[in-house]
Amino acid sequence: MRHPGRKLLIVDDDPNEVFFLRHAFAGSAEELEIRHADSGEAALAEIPRFNPDLVLLDLNMPGMDGHDVLGRIRRDEVMRGVPTLIFSSSENEDDVRRSYRAHANAYVVKPRSSDGYRELADSITRFWYETARL
Repeated sequence: MRHPGRKLLIVDDDPNEVFFLRHAFAGSAEELEIRHADSGEAALAEIPRFNPDLVLLDLNMPGMDGHDVLGRIRRDEVMRGVPTLIFSSSENEDDVRRSYRAHANAYVVKPRSSDGYRELADSITRFWYETARL
């Protein structure tokens, strides 16, 4: 079952990643409004304005990295309840552990193919927008 008015914030400094994600979600989620923040600072400004249902947060960004952003989200009264998935090319166990210790809701490794992006978007849509109660 689709739910109208769902909102996703993608936080990534790589325009190619954003393109692949937008394209993948366009095929898997009807009525999903997607916004993009290209830095940690932009994400922290956008979350209270946009009020997303879900945040996909890259770890490796210049300036404020994803770990810093996640920490700020979890310490902020307004933002702390927003489900935040780390979305990273890193498969490093220290990054995974650090993310969960900082209360990430999930850690997802970036796919290596367009099919992988579609499968990921379908999985996220099914679980976070259709199964889980947000």
